[in-house]
Amino acid sequence: MLNRSILPLLCSFLLAASSASAFNITKILSQYPDYSTFNELLSKSGLASEINNRGTITVLAIPNGAIGDLTSKSEDVLKRVLATHVVLDYYDPMKLQRMKDKTAKMTTMYQQSGKAVYDQGFLNVTVKDGSFIFGSAVKGAQRDSKLDKSVMNQPYNISILSLSQPIVTPGLDGTLVPVSAPPPKVISPASAPPPAEEEEAKSPEEEAESPSEEETKAPSPSEDGDSPASSPDADSPTADSPPADAQSSPQSSAGKLKVSFGLFVVLASMVAAY
Repeated sequence: MLNRSILPLLCSFLLAASSASAFNITKILSQYPDYSTFNELLSKSGLASEINNRGTITVLAIPNGAIGDLTSKSEDVLKRVLATHVVLDYYDPMKLQRMKDKTAKMTTMYQQSGKAVYDQGFLNVTVKDGSFIFGSAVKGAQRDSKLDKSVMNQPYNISILSLSQPIVTPGLDGTLVPVSAPPPKVISPASAPPPAEEEEAKSPEEEAESPSEEETKAPSPSEDGDSPASSPDADSPTADSPPADAQSSPQSSAGKLKVSFGLFVVLASMVAAY
């Protein structure tokens, strides 16, 4: 009997708890005509049903007058853009005021889609001139969406904050070129640095200690002769001895004198005989 009486009470408690945490973003925004276009885009993209399945959420709504070109985007791109306007945590003006160092990095629903790259799924919020400024966490992205007001909040389940304009996240259409990873520069041959010298200049001490190659290298013999030019030839006369013709000249003169004298004697004998 006791168990049967507790069961209905337990069911009622669970039903009350679920109804307290559940919400319908379409019905909530329908109470605020200034956000009717944003509400229609949430339903068109199918993001409204995903928001309703969350227990804690912050929607960054855009008023009709600042919706811009969101209505002209394809359904796929539109869903990506709107997903960056849904933060997976509860933020109201009071919580923003308590931000450490007056800045915070927020995780959006687009981060959980598995398609985000280069911090596309995150937002940065900072305090500037007393106002809260929202923008994409992608490096180089513009951050100029200003918090206008709090539309409604249900702590700590859902908060709807109104921004001055849509948050622009680079590359949601698939054309993102990351700023943090520029293409490497190619060095042309003309601008390439000159090669390093093979030998470094020697210090004066090293030059004094090591002799030069000309001093250490022995002179090579000339190609014209194996012996020095100053050495006399074996057959050639020395400088002190007379030439061969000079030595034989007195001997030939003496021989001629003897022959002439003999002929003179023979001739004289013949004359005397007659």
